[in-house]
Amino acid sequence: MEKDISPLQGTELFKKLSPEQITKVLHICRTVHFFENDIIMKEGEIGDRMYIILKGTVEIIKRLIMDGIDDDEVAEKNKVFTRLDADQHSVFGEIALLQEFKRTATVRAVTDCTLYEISKNDFLTLAESDFEFGYRILLNMAGIVSARLRKADEDTIKLTTVLSMILKES
Repeated sequence: MEKDISPLQGTELFKKLSPEQITKVLHICRTVHFFENDIIMKEGEIGDRMYIILKGTVEIIKRLIMDGIDDDEVAEKNKVFTRLDADQHSVFGEIALLQEFKRTATVRAVTDCTLYEISKNDFLTLAESDFEFGYRILLNMAGIVSARLRKADEDTIKLTTVLSMILKES
């Protein structure tokens, strides 16, 4: 069965790619399945794959405590930050294609899920063989990372403001 390019065309990561370039991406995609409650990736582990949701819903979970703090002192240790699904053309783990770094969150399947998986090695080989593709993808990734940084900055300001208000009252 031939893979459909439409799930990739709707993603921010692959915007402005030609159908031919998206077809090249499909050649490096591997279809994987996860069952409800399966952990797809775990915060703190080194990652070398990204995922595109074809079917199902996942949730992004972040630890609320830093290393070195006793887990027993914190009542709620994890927070679900968001849910992603196929209708949103969701992609996650894409930074692992560029840099070997620890995963910043845990991703858990809320429902049974079907995903495309792309490995770092396959992605880099494709990007090096088609410089226009590589340029476009890196530009798209830069936009995604910039938007996330802006949101993180806004969240930091909100948290700092709340903390300042709490400290003034005590």
